[in-house]
Parts: sequence; structure tokens; C-alpha cells
Amino acid sequence: MTLSDVRYDINHGAPRRILQPTLEAWAASHPSGAEILEVGAGHYDHRPFFNCRLTKFDADEAQSPDIVGDAHAMPMDDARFDGALAISVLEHVDDPYQVVREVFRVLKPGARVLAWIPFTFGVHGFPEDVSRFTTFGMRQLFARAGFEVTRIDEKPYAGAFLQASNLVHFVLPRTSRRRLVRGLNKGLFLTFRAGYPLDRRLNLRLRTLYTGAEIEARKPAAR
Repeated sequence: MTLSDVRYDINHGAPRRILQPTLEAWAASHPSGAEILEVGAGHYDHRPFFNCRLTKFDADEAQSPDIVGDAHAMPMDDARFDGALAISVLEHVDDPYQVVREVFRVLKPGARVLAWIPFTFGVHGFPEDVSRFTTFGMRQLFARAGFEVTRIDEKPYAGAFLQASNLVHFVLPRTSRRRLVRGLNKGLFLTFRAGYPLDRRLNLRLRTLYTGAEIEARKPAAR
């Protein structure tokens, strides 16, 4: 494993591995005739998780989305989709509230959204990395947009070993050409990563530090 592999795993691999069981269960809860919108799909392919249609939406045409556009003003009709997915997206937009409002608009009444939003997480990716949210901020963001927040869970991302590996990414020099420093960086990360299972087994969770959090919310049913 190279240092670039280490950095990628810290910033992308570990959170997505932790999220996968939630994503699989959420995807399986939708019937085969449903249409799910993935906002900011990027280069990830979540279609294998779904037995229904997953429509990929992104601002970058190079990612080959099904629909190209600005998430602040989505070019889709009201109440079109049966669900929405937004994984590591809202930190990259200029106005997260407006984007969540747009997700609310294009969902059918009763439809659900699943999002993952970072908190203690390295600055990353294209487009610019703009925002971070606590769980309190996440709840407020979706509630203000009209959603009923049904679940927020930061606990899987609050493990002591996970946070330690995350901090290695920031504390140790990332660009040093010294072999000793590179080896120390890699060695510490691999040691902490080996402890990930202990986070779950021993409940080694930190109360105020978490890499990110899952949030599920529902658009109220029509009355």
C-alpha cells in the first residue's frame, strides 16, 4: 500500500465501507419500479446496490451522469423521484440549504432521502470543499427544508481508532520525501486501521469527534 493509497483510504475508503450496510438496506427497501435520484453522483457507481432505476445527477459532464445540471436549480419536475441519495455531496455546494430544498421539491410525498455528510474529514475533492456539519447542523438543515428527520447516526464514524488514523493524515508531514517519515505515516495508519474492529467490539467511540454522519429524512406525505 502506497502513501497515496493510505490517504485515499482515510478520506474515502473507510467511511464508504462503514456506510455500505446502511446503503444496501436502504436500497433494498425500494420496490423495483421506483426511481431514485443520486445527487452529485461523481465517478462512484451505486447501481449494483439497487433493483430499481438509479438516475445519476452531476454538474460535471465528464462523469457521464444521466442528467447534467446545477444542484441548486435541478432541471427536473416536481415530485418525480421515489427517493434520493447524496453521499459526500453537501460539503461541496455553495448553498447546502438550497440544494436540500431542491431535493425536497423533486421527491414525491412520502419519499425518503439518505445522505452522508462529513465532519472531522480532510479537505478533499472537486469541486471546492466548502462546508462541514455537526449532527445538530444536519438536523437543522433538513428540517428547515421541510423534511421529517427520521434518523441521524454518527456512532459508526466516531471510533477511536478511526479518528486516530484520520488524525495521522493531518499531523504527519504529507509531502515529505524522507523515507523514514513516509514509513512512519504508513505504519501508524496501518496500525490504527487494524484497530477498526475494536471500535465496534469494545464500543470505543468518541462523543464529540466523528468523521461524518448518516442522515435519513422523509418528505411528509400529501394530505
